[in-house]
Amino acid sequence: REPKEKIPLEGKEEPPHDDRYNFALLLALYTIQGIPMGLSASIPFLIQQKVNQMSATTAAAAGAAALISTATTTTTASASAALASTKMAYNAQAIFALCSWPFSLKLLWAPIVDSVFSKRFGRRKSWLVPAQALAGLLMVTGSDYVERQLGLGKATTTTPLASFDVKGVTAFFFALYFLMATQDIAVDGWALTMLSKKNRPRGPICNSIGQNIGYFCSFVGFLALNDPESSEHIWRPIFGLKSKPGEGLVSLGSFVKIMGMFMLIVTSLVAIFKSEGIPSASPLVPTNNTKGFILVANYDDEEKELDASEIGLRETYHRLYAVCQLPAVRWLFLILLTYRLPTALSDNVKFLKAVEFGLGKQTTALLSPMIVLPLGIAVPIIAAKLWKGHPLRQFMTAYKVRVTLVPLIDMAMLLAVRSLRNKHDMASQATFWSTLIISTAMQATIQSLQFNAQMTFFASRVDPAIGGSYMTLLNTAANLGGTWPASVVMYLVGALTVPPSCTLTDAGVETCSGGKDAYFPLQAAFSIVGLLWIYLFFIKVKHISELPEDAWRTHLDDEARSDTSDMMNGENNEISSIEMANGVNRTNKKAR
Repeated sequence: REPKEKIPLEGKEEPPHDDRYNFALLLALYTIQGIPMGLSASIPFLIQQKVNQMSATTAAAAGAAALISTATTTTTASASAALASTKMAYNAQAIFALCSWPFSLKLLWAPIVDSVFSKRFGRRKSWLVPAQALAGLLMVTGSDYVERQLGLGKATTTTPLASFDVKGVTAFFFALYFLMATQDIAVDGWALTMLSKKNRPRGPICNSIGQNIGYFCSFVGFLALNDPESSEHIWRPIFGLKSKPGEGLVSLGSFVKIMGMFMLIVTSLVAIFKSEGIPSASPLVPTNNTKGFILVANYDDEEKELDASEIGLRETYHRLYAVCQLPAVRWLFLILLTYRLPTALSDNVKFLKAVEFGLGKQTTALLSPMIVLPLGIAVPIIAAKLWKGHPLRQFMTAYKVRVTLVPLIDMAMLLAVRSLRNKHDMASQATFWSTLIISTAMQATIQSLQFNAQMTFFASRVDPAIGGSYMTLLNTAANLGGTWPASVVMYLVGALTVPPSCTLTDAGVETCSGGKDAYFPLQAAFSIVGLLWIYLFFIKVKHISELPEDAWRTHLDDEARSDTSDMMNGENNEISSIEMANGVNRTNKKAR
């Protein structure tokens, strides 16, 4: 089909598209999306800290009781306490890792978000505004509940191990992630229609930068303001507040409440001041649904998104099923579902292990604003210039470093934290801080490179006719590929770690020997798995990167348009035949 010349509306030329305000809006919406992610990232540190406090209290009580008994009882009591705390910490982390699953399951309700909406309020705002408002209300009203479930606030560290339950916190953040996943469906689809075709590839940059800003504000902001030492020596003097030693400037509950109020304010502004464009009228096109015909928006503009509300849920799911049958999409699914397994330890366990070895929350909070946030903003911009037009080349370059060099740096950092953190000589401190900074910077750079490459590739390949649902389908596969390995590695570390055997000497000093830390052998094994993955999938990644856009399209609309053309031609021929017959009849009558 030859492209038709675009006819300006009402004789006027289409004005140039200025996306500056749309970029600002997308940044704000993706920033809101990053807030729950940052809050949930801080919870594992609190769990680890709480479990360490509880296990120390339990071990001390067991040791005191064992002093009355025999040395064998002392050894058994200490070992049992260590084993219980180790297993509990990683079991709790494995359970909490389930809270992010809604981002991996959002495809189930994405077509509903695309097809059911209020035309008066706006296709995307109909879901975006309620989802953000409910998330904000949940954070404001449920903030105290989270503290109680974690035993924070007024709760003491003498809480028995059996009474510590992370399931309530997991349910709270699961609901929060569900609402943010719904918001993500709306924002991803809105970005494809909000931005002009020229600026559409820059949408993933807004995604990356916005999520990093939201993550930084909630994760680093909370850890810094909640840390008692930082609050006492930095924040309270800055704000002129009364000294309160041993107490953070904000609690978890109050910080969650503040973030919820911020979310409600931004949501109100979007609901009041931002309007959506109304799609133009469309011609009828036949489909295989029960209605027989659908309206295809902007028949002559192939870059416009198909209106899911007019084709119906059944047709929307049919189109997504057709996308899943494409060979290119199937290979992409396999890549997305497997590539995160070799890197799961670095992604999910590394900093928890560092906290277990004694790394403080304030140190973690210090690293993010100095390293993670600047890299999260700068890397996508620089990468867009270095690998312009080749996102999967950028992806694989980063992945090779991620499975080879990054694990070595991570293990060096953990060994430095465990052995050098309490040493104050210059050489030890230099080694400690250099390995910590390099490890953090490498992980932030590599993750940003791969995430940006992934989103850029998605945006350049999706069929705009079903852009929102198509984008959600690919993002769902990507999120699922990062979610399932998290719980697996948490379980493996907890199950394979053997605590040391500890005894109390006559002087009351505890001495430990033996034991096995599962992190280091698991990291070596996963690195080998990563190298095997590169060997098996490198050629396939290169192949799908070179596929034309046509390989990612279902061509259902082309078939529908062809059917429409045949149908119209048939009707025209039928009308012509009738007119000719009428003309013959009139001629015969005149002859008589």
